[in-house]
Amino acid sequence: MSGTDTAGTQSETARRHDEIVASLRTAETPLTHEELVNFMSSYLDMIEDEWGGLAVNIEEGGCADNADYAWNATGRRVEVMDLAGFANKDYTDWDHDLLARWPAVQPPPGLSWDYLRDGGWIDQAHVWVTLGQRHYDIEAVEGVDNPFDLHDIRRGLVRTLRRTDPELLERVSPDHWWQESIELQDTPLRELAGSKLG
Repeated sequence: MSGTDTAGTQSETARRHDEIVASLRTAETPLTHEELVNFMSSYLDMIEDEWGGLAVNIEEGGCADNADYAWNATGRRVEVMDLAGFANKDYTDWDHDLLARWPAVQPPPGLSWDYLRDGGWIDQAHVWVTLGQRHYDIEAVEGVDNPFDLHDIRRGLVRTLRRTDPELLERVSPDHWWQESIELQDTPLRELAGSKLG
């Protein structure tokens, strides 16, 4: 996945990223948070400098490819997740025994697990990686404790509530978490990407 210029030489960003990936793929010790943050930051630099930018990556739905790449590049020492990963075997409800593994994973303010289940959030499409208690994607290279804090999920919740339950969005919107989420949804991705979110 290296970046090369028109003369066929590798950019400094690509060279650095390849070195990080090579060291991770050959490591035999458990992956640390610091190693994963270093990899994710380097990968974000590659997306920004070599592959069209973060906004393009998000707009094209690159989250599954990003998670798969992180899984492979780290020597398969992270776990790939989506909200369906928190569901029971027949995807009809949340697996609360599994959720107990991540005590910080809680519904957004003003929503319940039942509301999220009934609203179809068990199969929401965002994909990310986990390591220990943290959840990482290309917009959260440092990781977050709760995947509902991942920007793509926050934007999706605002879009969905605007369409399906605007009254609820109106009730919860005074909450700081929802105010930030609405701002994420309403800010053009190219502006967000320019801030190198991570």
